Amino acid sequence: MSFYSNLPTGDVGSSSLYPTIFEIVSSQEIDALLPASVRYIITNYWIARHPNRFTLLFNNYFEEWFQVLLKGAVEWYHITEYNSTFVDRFYGLQRFNTSNKVLVQKQAKLGSSSKTWPRGLQLTAGQKKVVFLQKIILPYVRNRLDELQSQWVAQAAFREGEEVYHWKHKIFIQFYPLVKKVWFILDLFTKLLFLAGRTGAVSFLDNLFKIEYTRATLPLNKSSAGSSPIDINRPQRQNLYNLLSKCHKLLSSLGNVSGYIGSQLFPAFVFMLRVYQWWTTQDLSAKLQRKLNDIDKDIPRATSKELSELRSGETCPICHNLIQNACVLETGYAACYPCALEYLPKNEGCCPVTGRKLLGCAYDKELSKWKVVTGVRKLLI
Repeated sequence: MSFYSNLPTGDVGSSSLYPTIFEIVSSQEIDALLPASVRYIITNYWIARHPNRFTLLFNNYFEEWFQVLLKGAVEWYHITEYNSTFVDRFYGLQRFNTSNKVLVQKQAKLGSSSKTWPRGLQLTAGQKKVVFLQKIILPYVRNRLDELQSQWVAQAAFREGEEVYHWKHKIFIQFYPLVKKVWFILDLFTKLLFLAGRTGAVSFLDNLFKIEYTRATLPLNKSSAGSSPIDINRPQRQNLYNLLSKCHKLLSSLGNVSGYIGSQLFPAFVFMLRVYQWWTTQDLSAKLQRKLNDIDKDIPRATSKELSELRSGETCPICHNLIQNACVLETGYAACYPCALEYLPKNEGCCPVTGRKLLGCAYDKELSKWKVVTGVRKLLI
């Protein structure tokens, strides 16, 4: 990230004010990876091992309790206090108000030499709500609408050729995909403007409401921007107030220390989650491959003599006549295809030679009889 932070972007004069597209994209990727990683750990180590009604509800409503409630509270705190989201703050990114172009140009010229951040560049209450809307509300609504769209598309596929005038058909088949395409094009156009140095916003809503990205070289929180100078003539607090003041300073210092530790541990934690997901995926693939290799180990193989009889195709083990319209059973023995289809359902799917039940024969509860699914393979001679 230190390499990305030194890359120029857009106008040279504003390179110290605006971050690079790599920093923003990296932050967005980590933000999208974190919920998936948390859900993977919870599902794999708790819900899968202790399945019950509570854990299943906990998993089914993951979007509501984690994405909306928990993440929403964390994001709202960071947006109101630091003008930044949770992940962006660890990447050294913040947002600021660009309604006053004069202040923006002045701050861009001052760059790192400036010791204060103008209050006019702070996000307004409405802009903070827009950022919260983009990070929490819109992703949740989009996921729910995508689920409803997939359900309705599947239902409409079974009624192909019929006249459907339901309002859901117009919304999810015609209107909603069009809105998604238009929104994607607007966001893409905004990113192109960012790469061209015309704006510091990377989304259409940010550009519409004059919200742009900046590197957190200067504090943007209210306490630093609107703090009043200390009156040296004012008498110091005594007794209880003095104790409360010292406790407040101690908690502030602890908050700074915990923030620094979190800034170091959070990227390492996300990286370890990524490595762990890769490791478990590789292990799962190996287990599945071993199961596929051993799936037919219990099926007896025909001897060399039986194989020669199979190739010669002399007699059927069911009718004991010359094999006509040959087929092969799962156990490796040849028989007449009509004989096999008649014999297996009457004998609970058992091989006429070995007496073992074939994996490709199943019992149909509705019809109350055995049926051949994949236990017989017809030979083309």
